[in-house]
Amino acid sequence: MLKKISPSVIAYLVLLVVIIILRLMLLLFPPDQIAPQMVNLTDNLSIAAIWLLGWAGVILGPRTGFTDMWTVDVPNVRRFVYPALVGAGIGIISILFDLAQPLGNESLIKFPASLVAYPLAAILEEIIFRLFLTTVLVWIISNMLFRGRWQESIFLGVSVFLGVFYTIMQLGLYREVAGVLDLLLVVRFFTVIAVDFILAAFFYRRYGFLAAISMRMGDYFVWHILWGAIAKV
Repeated sequence: MLKKISPSVIAYLVLLVVIIILRLMLLLFPPDQIAPQMVNLTDNLSIAAIWLLGWAGVILGPRTGFTDMWTVDVPNVRRFVYPALVGAGIGIISILFDLAQPLGNESLIKFPASLVAYPLAAILEEIIFRLFLTTVLVWIISNMLFRGRWQESIFLGVSVFLGVFYTIMQLGLYREVAGVLDLLLVVRFFTVIAVDFILAAFFYRRYGFLAAISMRMGDYFVWHILWGAIAKV
């Protein structure tokens, strides 16, 4: 008899269907409406490679203290609603920063392409940084090197490290596109992006990977999609 497929595996397969649908919808928009770095992220080969890498997190996550992607122990309000609200709050903070210091629209994906591009990018980036990198690094350092000891401390260290790394990467991308970078902008990126990244890591560990995606979606919907459509025309 075949072994029963776990709900987490089914959830990850469903996530692939969502990715494919979003990728096909992205074809409806001309490439010049999509930021160059996102075009590179969302080509078919990159999507396939990223999704395959995510299996490492699906398999290793429960062995390293991360909550399964789908488990009855986590109510949907904590898996979807709470993280999305926190993400929306981060998005509002981003808007307040933008009112004080507008970023401009050099790297902006304009509405309605933003409705498809940002959710797709959010899922793919969460797979890379959360499901793959965070999980694998905790597994290597804690499980392999220290035989399962100091798992929570190592998770915290990995989350902060990746949050800082991701923020620096975003600063570099912005400087490349806009050609400017000042102290206020650095403070803004670390206040919003690094905090957002680290909070999403805790949602992932406590409520599963879909909670991290929900938080990123809440942030992107308020900041990139709504504010982008209203103020960045």
